[in-house]
Amino acid sequence: MINSSSENLRKFGNCTLDVERRVLWFADRPVQLQLKSIELLCLLVSNGGQVVSKEEIWSEVWDDSFVEETNLTHNIYLLRQKFKDLGEGSLIETVPRRGYRFTGTIENKNGGPPAAEPATGSANSPAFYRSAKIGRRQMTAGLAGVVLLAGAAFAFIYFFGAAVSTDASDIKSLAVLPFRPIDPKSETEHAGLGLADVVITRLSSIRSLNVRPTSAIAAFENHKADSISLGKQLNVDAVLEGVIHHTGDHVRITMRLLRVSDGKPVWAGQIEKSLQDEFKLHNEIALQIVDALALSLTATEKDALNKRYTQNADAYQLYLDGRYEWNKRTSEGMVKSQKLFRDAIEKDPDFALAYSGLADTLAMDKFAPESRTAISKALELDPNLAEPHASKGFVLMIHDWNWAEAEIEFKKAIELNPNYAAAHHWYAELLAIEGRNDEAKAEMLRALEINPVSYNYLADLGQIYYFSHEYGLAKEYCLKALEINPEFVMAHQYLHYIYLKTGEHDKAVEAIISRDKVFGEITYPSPKQKEAEEAVIDKQRQIFQQGGIRKWIESDINNALKSPQDNNSFYLIANRFTFLGEEERALGNLEKAFEVRAFLSAFVKADPIFDSIRSQPRYIEILRKMNLK
Repeated sequence: MINSSSENLRKFGNCTLDVERRVLWFADRPVQLQLKSIELLCLLVSNGGQVVSKEEIWSEVWDDSFVEETNLTHNIYLLRQKFKDLGEGSLIETVPRRGYRFTGTIENKNGGPPAAEPATGSANSPAFYRSAKIGRRQMTAGLAGVVLLAGAAFAFIYFFGAAVSTDASDIKSLAVLPFRPIDPKSETEHAGLGLADVVITRLSSIRSLNVRPTSAIAAFENHKADSISLGKQLNVDAVLEGVIHHTGDHVRITMRLLRVSDGKPVWAGQIEKSLQDEFKLHNEIALQIVDALALSLTATEKDALNKRYTQNADAYQLYLDGRYEWNKRTSEGMVKSQKLFRDAIEKDPDFALAYSGLADTLAMDKFAPESRTAISKALELDPNLAEPHASKGFVLMIHDWNWAEAEIEFKKAIELNPNYAAAHHWYAELLAIEGRNDEAKAEMLRALEINPVSYNYLADLGQIYYFSHEYGLAKEYCLKALEINPEFVMAHQYLHYIYLKTGEHDKAVEAIISRDKVFGEITYPSPKQKEAEEAVIDKQRQIFQQGGIRKWIESDINNALKSPQDNNSFYLIANRFTFLGEEERALGNLEKAFEVRAFLSAFVKADPIFDSIRSQPRYIEILRKMNLK
């Protein structure tokens, strides 16, 4: 039952939001949401239909904690999904380059519309939101000393106070949530995520246990929601939660394993070590989880469980941060991750994982010479590490077109670490390149099973369905990717080609415009540059409206020919000429793409855009030279 003064309640559809108590009700029942999600919703609703910038959101909702872009996009996604599940629509609109706005019709609790200009201090005003938040901060600050003194006692009561079930036979999948420091000020940045990553790395080599990768749980680094709801989002049987407590030169880790289906604790444990024994602590955590789950390990799995990848804690932290940036799959993320991996190598020149990470950031280069060197170094240091084998497979696939050797490397990586999602992802791409689409779908679904919140894997599964001419499913998965991250450019790119094949030409143009807007956010920071970019976008729409898709494609080709050419330009122009039916010009550009070994040429057999020229001798010859025939 809702019990609050009407001035604090905002009603929209069948929902009622209590902006003071931070509770969302649906049909007089509370709706379960993460704390940051509900605070974000309160801010958007308090601003009515006005756009709230990302900067404002970060300032108001995440001002007291570390935040990355993925935290915001993930919480927007969770809110949209929740409203869709409730039958209310998404209710939150992404306004490109500006922020987000709430699109629902807001009424007062008594059914009347809100005032046009909410009074300062009313529960429908941004000022009220800020003052309520400040009040909470003051109260929190006043209690901080008490909380720290009681931290260890609280952890003990919280983790050990409930009865523990000993039956863990039904647990086949696990999410290790970021550990929470009792005193965040005493910890280095990402300390809780770093500890979780160490545990995940050790457990991921166990074949009988499906462990969510760090990239899947990183968005929950500062979570305050209950662990069971996070486990449901990650689609696992159990979650491991824990807290870190430093006392002098010792660190104590208190943990609890919870079954997601009923919320009951399966196991609880505590480990304390001196800071000098940090690596022993990591091993003991993993071993205790294995014991709690009653897992039988092979000799290889036992070795992996006790393995030390580096003796340098700073190097490992730099590596973890590098992977965090790399998993964003953005140009900016690649630049940041490359520097972080290089810094990790400087800290520990014998750190094989750091070389593998560096190789992955450099693999997009024309011939990837430094990537090959980094892979060789990683394998020299640790030939039984899954990551560099997968990296080697990627280079063999994309740059060397050595499909057979690439498959051997991917299979080796998966054998060494069946829970390494990137290996399944890249192997799926190889299978699709060769036209083995059913196998490719199965492999990509395995990657998604490991990391169900990866917008990259969702979009690439959409691409595989596109290769299979299953355009409905291709759209579905690309749109799912954009629900999680509306600014993922590859999903927009894939949708453009899908819409071209389905004849939805207006949507095809808008998909490219959406992609270009995302690029513009990065490339054109000044107001004058943004204005020029908007003019270009308006011109694109005008060309399509006046001349249809053919004129738009012709204009796109002309713009490409005028722009500086990279290796992939030949492939993309061939794609355009094929759509226009100009086969000779299409084949000429495909041959040039082959000659310069364009990155995208690997997909020449798979791409449905070339269906009309598959019988041409010149096309067949390209496939023969690439060992795809």
